[in-house]
Amino acid sequence: MAQNNPAVIIRSPQDRGRAVRWVEQAPVGTVVEFKQKGRSNDQNSAMWSVLTQINKQRPVHNGVRMSAVLWKAVFMQALGAELVMLPTLEGAGLFPFGHRSSKLTVSEMGDLIELMLAWAATEGLTIEHFDEREAA
Repeated sequence: MAQNNPAVIIRSPQDRGRAVRWVEQAPVGTVVEFKQKGRSNDQNSAMWSVLTQINKQRPVHNGVRMSAVLWKAVFMQALGAELVMLPTLEGAGLFPFGHRSSKLTVSEMGDLIELMLAWAATEGLTIEHFDEREAA
């Protein structure tokens, strides 16, 4: 276990064996964390495509001038992410902090994209050039 923060993706019995050996060699007090696979680059591209299309069709939401980043914060909050709105340096507005779609699992990112598409459909928005395979 040469690395400070080793990681192994379990794809084979050999990978599983490596993880077991690392656990057996780890000093007392070591934290072991198991995580699902993170969202894919295709999912990330799909998310930004959908957010950009939503923003073009709904640049204002409940009186607030929106951007793709702000729409992402709205949908992340709807999915249950904890967010804080912080003031800008100039004090002229607020920005969302705490939402990191890069930390979502494949399944969570799929849920986020599904939520965005469902909301867009309910609102009568048109989402074009979207391959649903990217969301899975």
